[in-house]
Amino acid sequence: MASYYYELKRGHIGTDVRRLQNFLIDQGIDLQFGADGDFGPATRSAVKEFQQTQGLPTNGVFASEEAAVAVGLGYRNTCFQEPIPRTPFEIQDALKFPKKPANLQRPTQRISDELFGEFRFRYTPTPSSPQRIEILDGWVADSIVTAPVSQLVNMVDRQSSTPRLMTSGEIRCHRLAAPRIQALFAAWEAAGLSDRVLYYVGCFNPRLKRGTTNPSRSNLSNHSWGSAFDINSQENWIGRPDAVIGARGCLRELVRIANEEGFYWGGHFGNKDGMHFEIAEL
Repeated sequence: MASYYYELKRGHIGTDVRRLQNFLIDQGIDLQFGADGDFGPATRSAVKEFQQTQGLPTNGVFASEEAAVAVGLGYRNTCFQEPIPRTPFEIQDALKFPKKPANLQRPTQRISDELFGEFRFRYTPTPSSPQRIEILDGWVADSIVTAPVSQLVNMVDRQSSTPRLMTSGEIRCHRLAAPRIQALFAAWEAAGLSDRVLYYVGCFNPRLKRGTTNPSRSNLSNHSWGSAFDINSQENWIGRPDAVIGARGCLRELVRIANEEGFYWGGHFGNKDGMHFEIAEL
């Protein structure tokens, strides 16, 4: 089910959580692990302490009422400003935005081969990674690089089960994709939309498409070329309606710029994948 309301609570990770944690620390509230971007038990206890001092119900959830009080104490609120669809009609209308681009084609395996180079692979599934493949013949060494994305510095990285802060902002991607990904994040920043990216989930990941086990080339994920990346996965998981405008994790406002930069959005797939952006043209 899509997310329609903005609140911060236990289990959330991201730059918005980190912003809240820094605010709570500035209020003199102790946080055991500091501002790590992970809303765990310590952050929940800190929110409850803030609620108690402000005469609010102490449920450990930071929502609109808490944000309104916090703004008066210096909290930089960028989380609760956009109007959130409430009625079924408003929600259905919001889910139609943005429109699928008319002048950009979703990159097929053939297109990715042409743009980023064909490779040989073998299917090497594991119980925890049933879509895993191994790329052969040195293609990875020749093609995949580590590239800095300045907008990801101190972003929460959720590529592993334990979130961490990206102190360098570096990602692994195709050498031809690197300047395009850097340009896209710069364009989002120039448009004042960087705060819509709450956390980074990864780029280069040799595997088949989610849900497939037939190791045909047509089933290769574009992550295998290092030409696609995922962000805000928790709120935009594959096969589910993605977050609408104003809701936590919404990426819809980023799509028009992404299309202009040559990226196709997974929210326009038949099987929606709202966390996903992939290069469709160089």
